[in-house]
Amino acid sequence: MLTCTNGVTNIWLTNIRYDISHLMLLEWPGECINMGRLQKHFPQLRSLDISNSTSLKYFKGHFDAQSKIEKISIHNSTSLWEVPATVVGNMTQLRELDLRNNTLRHMKANLLRGPPQLQTVYLGDNKWDCSDGGLDWLAMEDKNGTVRRRLLDYYELVCHQQLYRGKPLHKVMDIIRLSSIRQLVQNPQYQKLVDLYLDNNSIQTVKELEGSEWFTTFRVLSLRGNMLKQIPVYAFDKAFQGNNNIMHVFLGQNPWRCDCHFIPRFQGLLLKYKRVIRDLTDIRCAKSDDKSISFVQISTISLGNVCRNNDMKMPISTINIVNLILLALITSVIGKFLYDWHRFRTTGELPWISAVMP
Repeated sequence: MLTCTNGVTNIWLTNIRYDISHLMLLEWPGECINMGRLQKHFPQLRSLDISNSTSLKYFKGHFDAQSKIEKISIHNSTSLWEVPATVVGNMTQLRELDLRNNTLRHMKANLLRGPPQLQTVYLGDNKWDCSDGGLDWLAMEDKNGTVRRRLLDYYELVCHQQLYRGKPLHKVMDIIRLSSIRQLVQNPQYQKLVDLYLDNNSIQTVKELEGSEWFTTFRVLSLRGNMLKQIPVYAFDKAFQGNNNIMHVFLGQNPWRCDCHFIPRFQGLLLKYKRVIRDLTDIRCAKSDDKSISFVQISTISLGNVCRNNDMKMPISTINIVNLILLALITSVIGKFLYDWHRFRTTGELPWISAVMP
């Protein structure tokens, strides 16, 4: 076993050390540790401990498939917000990952899914952020699935940031797990929620939001990465206008239908509320054979590209037909009046209707 405090001196880095199987790094002095370099100089490592490294913020490089490390422990790193999945994703021998007592806020799915032999994971006493959508993938994991079985302290984890501060993480994940908006807006247990993240849930429609009280009081609504092709634009516009709490709306990474019926109204909505719709650059048309609209940003798309084809005409509603008829009648009346007035001025003859009236 080799214990190093305040870094690793050159004497241990000049040659390849095949005799070191357990390395403990205490009070690492910098913001970064190069994992690839550790593997190069200590190829026979079976265990790696990193403790009390208050300056550590990120990692450089990664362990590859040749790594023999079976256990990694990182404790008391008060500046460490996330351990990238790439650091351990290719490790074929890793069996235990202990990340307790740090300040971790986010975690990618491949951190737990990547290593094929991983059996035990500890994540307690961290500062998990359950409000920004970064842990939504965990909500979708089956409770009897591989990832959840690896998390031995899952029911002890607590949210520490923003809205869900102090709430058990597993209960927040149960809320996020609801893939149907109808269940949410109709369930009294969840009506007081103000931030709703429903990313990557294969949602195809949001018509259930129309008329719901929640829709006029929410603060954050995130529908990224679903299967939405269109939304009820009028209902969204009405809800946004009457909602004084609204702060963030996310609609990106959906396969939006770009036709002449939907896009003009949808583009108008996006531009009208661009101060709260935070991911305009990710709101794009679905893939199409028409290169002029395929994956094009909807807020900046030319309506001429969308509506140029003869088979893509704006539908004429009943009210518009009535308006056109009224316009024609009014024009006829005004035209007849002007004609009769001009004839009277030039000939002195009264209109026919005046001659037959008693």
